[in-house]
Amino acid sequence: MIQFIQIHQHFGPKVLFEGFSWHIKPGCRVAIVGPNGSGKTTLFQMAAGKMKPESGEVIRSKNTVLSLFQQIPEFSPDTSVIDTVLDENKLYAEYDGKRKLIESKFETIDHEDPTFEDLLHEQSDLEEFAHLHDLHGLEARAKKILSGLGFSTADFIRKTKEFSPGYHHRIGLAIALLNPHNLLLLDEPTNHLDDKTKSWLADFLVSQNQAFVLVTHDPEFLNQTVDTIIEINPHGTFEFQGSLEEFFEAKNEIQEQLKAQFQKEETYLKSRMEWVERFRAQATKARQVQSVIKRLEKRDKLDNPEESFWNQKPDYQFQFVPSSNIILRLENASFSYPDKNTGVKKTIFQNAEIEISAGDKVALVGPNGAGKSTLMRCLLERHKLDLGSLYYGPKTKLGYFSQTHGEDLDESLNLVETVVKKYPELSEEKARTLLGHFAFPGDGVFKSVKHLSGGEQSRLRLALLVNHPTNCLFLDEPTNHLDIVIREAVKRALIDFPGSLLIISHDPDFMKGLCNRTFQLSGGVLQNLNCSFDDYLKFHKEDETESPTQNSAGKSKFEEKKANPQASKNKRKKLEKEIADLEVQIERLEKNKKDKEELLQDPEFFKNRSFQLEMDTYNDIKREIALLTKRWEDVTLELEEMGGVT
Repeated sequence: MIQFIQIHQHFGPKVLFEGFSWHIKPGCRVAIVGPNGSGKTTLFQMAAGKMKPESGEVIRSKNTVLSLFQQIPEFSPDTSVIDTVLDENKLYAEYDGKRKLIESKFETIDHEDPTFEDLLHEQSDLEEFAHLHDLHGLEARAKKILSGLGFSTADFIRKTKEFSPGYHHRIGLAIALLNPHNLLLLDEPTNHLDDKTKSWLADFLVSQNQAFVLVTHDPEFLNQTVDTIIEINPHGTFEFQGSLEEFFEAKNEIQEQLKAQFQKEETYLKSRMEWVERFRAQATKARQVQSVIKRLEKRDKLDNPEESFWNQKPDYQFQFVPSSNIILRLENASFSYPDKNTGVKKTIFQNAEIEISAGDKVALVGPNGAGKSTLMRCLLERHKLDLGSLYYGPKTKLGYFSQTHGEDLDESLNLVETVVKKYPELSEEKARTLLGHFAFPGDGVFKSVKHLSGGEQSRLRLALLVNHPTNCLFLDEPTNHLDIVIREAVKRALIDFPGSLLIISHDPDFMKGLCNRTFQLSGGVLQNLNCSFDDYLKFHKEDETESPTQNSAGKSKFEEKKANPQASKNKRKKLEKEIADLEVQIERLEKNKKDKEELLQDPEFFKNRSFQLEMDTYNDIKREIALLTKRWEDVTLELEEMGGVT
């Protein structure tokens, strides 16, 4: 499909690729991984023909039809969602343009005109083109994709400017998925997506039976969709078939082998040099000494292997200042804003109440578009409440990370100047160390802010927040654009932060073990779920596209589930049945695995043409066993928490 041959590319002073080669093959399901700034997005730009390498070749086969999704899509703000998706479809745009031209000609030509029949033939050919590519069914397919991505029927005709950046991301995804392709390139597709939409997208990709390559830092989504992980480096790739966890194990094993090999070589060289020094002065050993020295000089020198990127643990702390017992209190608050089209006020929340105390770590959950970011900005007094009161504790100091790119950044500065301007007490060396924790290494810190991508802006704003003296952090989608290592480092720092947190995030792995309280905003109602985020995932999380319901006593669904013994009994039976089914599947696969192992252990079988096929099947069986075993462990744990088997 696409070959990268001996690619060389710099980004400023940084070497991205130096003799890089890779082949994207038909039918592949690949995730590209690597640290931020390693060139993943650049590869996509080259593959799509939007960027030429400094040297080397990018060869695309003639039958490759590529569709690319980029992290920050752009489209007309005054066009409806459905028209935007259709107009951006290459085949539909070609068809619609020709159709309109033919219609305009029909308006000016008489049916007696000799060219009238030619125009009819042209129209007939165009309709054949539409039929061949099923363009008359395109709108229905577009609506199906938009629905899967979380748009309601009423949303289809709304203008794109009425939607948040998160929904612009989804519109861009819909365009990429609908465009004709046999190779799909998706750059961070799961940013801004809730769990339900991620699940839909994963199912869609797997069911399409088309080649796709992802750049994603979402471990769960990666494991659901791809069969191959590619780690890129300046010279090429490390290719691995298996889950992300298995990839890490393989990388660690290779790292240990390299370290052992280096240590063995160092020990050997040391012993030989000690021998040389011992006998160098003896005339009778002169010839032997020179011979040993020459052999050592000819020996290929092994470099001490650098610590694997995946094992690096950036270490920093968010700066904390002591607080009073109460951070903030919101009472009987309401907020609304007028609809841009109708002028009618839309209620975001009413009669809302929340109190955050010292040390509280609060997750704010709810469906996309419910107004979570707006509520956060109201708590920061960036929006004025319609009704109600907001109280800050006397020692409250807030820090804020917005998901909006570029907020509060001075484009005239470079990165290190930005840090030093905000924190004059920091030396340039300390500023560079701080930036290094967020994937701005070496001379990359001198890059101008105005040339930063959206992801780089996000990382810079997070870096700036680390040194901000605060006792309560407000974080709106902090993990978007973060690679796995940086994300884990941020999580560790937040767990260690003695202050309070209010977090909006669609990344459940990031939130697990972090938040001890959960509030839900949906349908204009802010509800205290009285549980940690982990308990919310286990017992409460349902279809967030629906508003939360209350029973007559005003109990939440979380409380109802705990109080409903019949529901618990039914749930227990369902879990018991799933465990039994999983055990049957695992037993069957273990038998198949054993049969394959016996076959592969036969030395003669290596000569067989079907060896690679059998090896691939064996690896598939191992992966499926691992997935089913993980599910068995999760279900068993859930059953134990409900009191075990009845």
